Amino acid sequence: MHARCIGMMTMIDTGKVDYKIIAVALDDPSFNAVQQASEMPSHQMMMLQRFFQDYKQLEGKSVEVGEFQPAKPVIR
Repeated sequence: MHARCIGMMTMIDTGKVDYKIIAVALDDPSFNAVQQASEMPSHQMMMLQRFFQDYKQLEGKSVEVGEFQPAKPVIR
């Protein structure tokens, strides 16, 4: 799958800082205009946060889902 990075989500997973890359599929036309996580509908970002909270809790781990960070463009 080809994807475009649109941001990063910070987490505290069992006391350690963890980062999750947020990306969208290039072949999905519903994401053609999305370049940054801040451009995603807020309900989709809330669902993403909730997914990480729930799956970590089901594993019996404590987790804090933090802020979404913007994707940084690569300078060449």
